[in-house]
Amino acid sequence: MLSSLVYARDAYTKLLVANLSGPHQVVTSCLGFSAAVAKRQVAVAYVDCDLLPQIQGDTAGLPIVGIFDGSLEAAVRLLVQFPWLSHLVSPVMLSAPGAKASLGMVRHRIDCHGTDHHVLSANSVGRAALVAASNRRESRIERVREYFEAQNASAKTIARVTDVAEELIVNALYDAPVEAGYFMTPVERTADVELPPERACELSYGLDDGYAFVRCRDPFGALTRHRLASVLERCNTHSVSLDESRGGAGLGLWRIFSSASSIAIVCIPGQLTDIIVWFELRTSRTKNVTTEIVPLQGGSVSGLPSTAPSARLQAVQLFFPQEHARDSARGRFAADHDYDLIDESFTALLSS
Repeated sequence: MLSSLVYARDAYTKLLVANLSGPHQVVTSCLGFSAAVAKRQVAVAYVDCDLLPQIQGDTAGLPIVGIFDGSLEAAVRLLVQFPWLSHLVSPVMLSAPGAKASLGMVRHRIDCHGTDHHVLSANSVGRAALVAASNRRESRIERVREYFEAQNASAKTIARVTDVAEELIVNALYDAPVEAGYFMTPVERTADVELPPERACELSYGLDDGYAFVRCRDPFGALTRHRLASVLERCNTHSVSLDESRGGAGLGLWRIFSSASSIAIVCIPGQLTDIIVWFELRTSRTKNVTTEIVPLQGGSVSGLPSTAPSARLQAVQLFFPQEHARDSARGRFAADHDYDLIDESFTALLSS
């Protein structure tokens, strides 16, 4: 098994070494980093984001996991500044009781280059359905709400999950078809849309090792890393106008990232966009204050204050491979229909 490489400040190094499975090596300088990479015996490197400028140009295509402070603003800056950086984890995740399992999942996804879509833990349970018609959207979101109410989730947790589920469905029914050229012109989000069954998006949601999650897959594979980074960067300035040229404002992506505890995105061009978002699961009895989702008002986000609160991210993983076998991206997750709003329950199992 190829080793993991660690290049970080002492505090981060201790957290990583305590939770990494398998062989690993620690370096303390950019020269040591370059020498270790040159031996081609490293599968992934964990690098303090303050040290990323030192290794730029020395990565040789090696997957880099940046250790960042957990703020959305920092994540956006890093993803824009370092186009080759697609993975971020925070000290909060590294300090959590499930850190070893979380890092194991990060490594698993990187080793599989994002092609293994079993990215939920073996303990995941939930529901899934296909959504092809926009007039079914409200009913589906209500089913999501009912599910998490039955789990005794807090009102703010439910608001976050349903808000993100709404954004993901809208993106899949309106924006993705435009980006893919399926719709020749943008479609107003107030218009009714019904896609054929093979173009339906797949929504799943439930509980994953103590976190709430919502996941959406569409068969268009139209999202690009450049588009994602540019939208997040524009929204991060708090002073941009809505972008109506692509059928939507682009701000849905910002809302999704603002609400997430962790997020993973896989896009196989022309075949699949798979977005899964995890949230801290607070119960209705929890007193902790959670972040409010900032409402979008008017025709711009200029009303967003520079101190607008955002969720503290624990991890970001972006997979934008250029090509993979078509058959590997076509399999459905759990549900076969959404016509009568029957929820298909599932238990997600990791592949061996």
